[in-house]
Amino acid sequence: MRTRRLVAAAVSAAALMSSVLLAPAAQADDHGAPAPEGGATTVVLNPTLVPVLVNALKVRAIAPGELSAPAGVAQVAFPITDVEDGVIEHSGGLEFTPLGGGDLRLTRFDINLSTGLLDAKGVLNGNRLPGRVDLFALGAVRPINGHIPACAGTAAGLTLTSTAAQALGAPAFAGAFIGDACVVPGQDD
Repeated sequence: MRTRRLVAAAVSAAALMSSVLLAPAAQADDHGAPAPEGGATTVVLNPTLVPVLVNALKVRAIAPGELSAPAGVAQVAFPITDVEDGVIEHSGGLEFTPLGGGDLRLTRFDINLSTGLLDAKGVLNGNRLPGRVDLFALGAVRPINGHIPACAGTAAGLTLTSTAAQALGAPAFAGAFIGDACVVPGQDD
């Protein structure tokens, strides 16, 4: 039971972090900054989730990931390390404090175009979680602060998976909108 609560807290924190990350992704393009040589995925977060991520979950980026808020819009960006067989791999990650305490690290995000899912490797309180954790389903982009974020690459909306919602003990949150992602592969990808 305790493990289930810890996994649920980790998944909820990851979901919240993802929403924070998704909202600013579109805004990053608006500032004209070039994508890193290997490309990057930026997520503009759903602004209703940002206070929970920052104040309650103490979300922090794991380098080379970056958490920022250009023009007051929360976003997170992760470098693309490889694109192969329909999977877009990333470096960096997010670390946060689950509501029940402890430490959750989500790293090595993968966007799997075959399954339509974004998953990650997880470490909860120093213990690796088995396999990869399916965090978000890819879907249509949605307005953030009244408009669809600009994207110079491929955009997708992120919603919490039913697996993640079940792990959180909150099945009603399956499909909750986390934010909009913008994937801009590098020249070699």
